Amino acid sequence: MPNGTSHDAPILGNAAANAKPAQPATPTSRKGTEEAMIRKLSLGFVVVLVTAFIVVACGRQVTPNPPGLGPGGTPPGYMAVFFDTAAPFNFSAYQYMVVLNTTGTDVTPSTDTLQTNWAGYSFGLVALGNGISSYAEPVYFAHNANPHISPAWLRLGSTPQTFSYNLNNNGTGTEFSILAARSLFNYSPSPAPSSSPSNLWTFNAFVTQAQPGGQWYFLDSMGAGGPIDPQFVSPVLNMSTCFDNVYYAIYTPSDPSAQIVTIEIANNPASAPCSSS
Repeated sequence: MPNGTSHDAPILGNAAANAKPAQPATPTSRKGTEEAMIRKLSLGFVVVLVTAFIVVACGRQVTPNPPGLGPGGTPPGYMAVFFDTAAPFNFSAYQYMVVLNTTGTDVTPSTDTLQTNWAGYSFGLVALGNGISSYAEPVYFAHNANPHISPAWLRLGSTPQTFSYNLNNNGTGTEFSILAARSLFNYSPSPAPSSSPSNLWTFNAFVTQAQPGGQWYFLDSMGAGGPIDPQFVSPVLNMSTCFDNVYYAIYTPSDPSAQIVTIEIANNPASAPCSSS
């Protein structure tokens, strides 16, 4: 059963805190969303100070990037994840995670682990808690020699400078954000010259309940089937480029606190950084 306590002190928010083909998510840029909403607002309002505006889009507050930072407020060499649900998070019942495949194999992490043998599970950015407080941690999935056994959950060593968590990023308790240094994902239990991750990643997002014996119980994912088929097919994330994309989940579980609405992923590579003026 995945567990553990993160000792990271967050710097960006609260402390402690098979029948149908899969439907790919459609990326929507932060800039495009802002422009669309501004056109609507212009019918009845006048924007006086452009540098101070806030656009409400798809249940999220989208703000301009701070000067000197890249997409999603990322410094060079960092990525950011924004995880939105239909109702406030319920950490007493659920765990919320974005699972990354950094191998370059194009495989999307799936809920159908008996068929996929946990393929695509490289790293995870996980938010969890006990109903009173929550925390987040970066983890490495150490695969078992028996592929039908769930991988071990190894917490990566991080510092407040390399990993931070904001529990209530939008003020309504339905969005958390994580800022992570890309260097965290260079971890390998067997270092080798060829062990560095690919620049072409895939992902999926899950809401889970961890069960005794290390078995995971999935409640939602990005795919139309949620915890079951049809599965989500991840777009390829080119981590050597700057981007800030929003991906929309499709399934509607019975509990809104377990329903993923959107996942936003932003990236600012150290090799070719970008920033707002």
